[in-house]
Amino acid sequence: MPPQLSLIIPVYRVEQYLPECLASILNQTDGEQIEILIIDDGSPDSSGELADAFARRHSFIRVVHKRNEGVAAARNTGLHLAKGEWIYFVDSDDWLAEGAIDILLKRSEKNTDADILLFDAWKNTGHHESAWEHFPHEAVWTETKAIRKLQRGVLYFPAADPKTGVPLAAPWDKLYRRNFLLEKELCFRPELKVLDDMVFNVAAFGKARRVVYCKEKIYHYRYVPASITNSYRPDRVAQDCRVWSYLNDYMTGSFQDKCHGDTAWDGEEREEFRQAYYCRIIKSFSICCRLTFFHPRNPQKLRTRIEELEAVLRMEPYRTAFWNVEWKKTEWRLKAVVFMGRTRAGAGIYLLHRAQCILSRIQKR
Repeated sequence: MPPQLSLIIPVYRVEQYLPECLASILNQTDGEQIEILIIDDGSPDSSGELADAFARRHSFIRVVHKRNEGVAAARNTGLHLAKGEWIYFVDSDDWLAEGAIDILLKRSEKNTDADILLFDAWKNTGHHESAWEHFPHEAVWTETKAIRKLQRGVLYFPAADPKTGVPLAAPWDKLYRRNFLLEKELCFRPELKVLDDMVFNVAAFGKARRVVYCKEKIYHYRYVPASITNSYRPDRVAQDCRVWSYLNDYMTGSFQDKCHGDTAWDGEEREEFRQAYYCRIIKSFSICCRLTFFHPRNPQKLRTRIEELEAVLRMEPYRTAFWNVEWKKTEWRLKAVVFMGRTRAGAGIYLLHRAQCILSRIQKR
């Protein structure tokens, strides 16, 4: 009899965190109804050996060692090998909340006709812990237009509901029905080295027919300043542009899609998706300022960095996004970035970045 739940854990350079991650799962299950798939993505540290040690002690843990290809490929490997009725992705530097396994099993038993179950979580930053809550109340979405609104929220979370305050793009706050992923041929895009989880969920919500939101907090997300998502990325603009190209192709195809019985997009839905797309581009541009142009490890002179930033603003799709985004669609923090971007005021964007850095330091005191 196949397990009810498959937990897929990609592993790469997490020897510091992996024992805590696995212990948080093993402390609340004896392996009945679940399997754990640890995908060692060619990790150069002792992460793979640690995973093997856990697998020797627990028969429901399976470790796969593979060459390094990135987290998207690692998750796909786990998805290919999984036998559970439901799929849950865990990041190896995070940990599960107490009682999470029981919640996942009970919620999946109760919602066998759902494609995606959405949960809340905790965000941990050093000594501070805050709630990661999507919406005020539990909900069930079955209407195509309502689920497409959630899909737009995956791109840019305020597009889902003005009441939501946290992103919808992560895979670890969702439980996916495995047959749904297989039937719709949904997988992660290994060629995308950033935002691949967002792209995956855009596609998943685009195919989902029933989404259920559960208010339980089942996960602890660890914010690590030195992680790959927060480290210096000189190639971030190029990597982002691959994502924009994919999403542009997705829009073009989905608006005209007649496969799988999909309902045609009306004009308002198309424009709303484009607006979410523009907002996501501008938000990611703002992140690029932090991780690329104004990162402390960037060796170039400030004037050169500002000139490169201004050159990006003249590129597509950035130029179109900045000029065509509706002012009311953006968060208040992005409105100043939109204004500076439209005028290509690189120095002004640098001043905004410095002001944000100072504000962050004050808030941490």
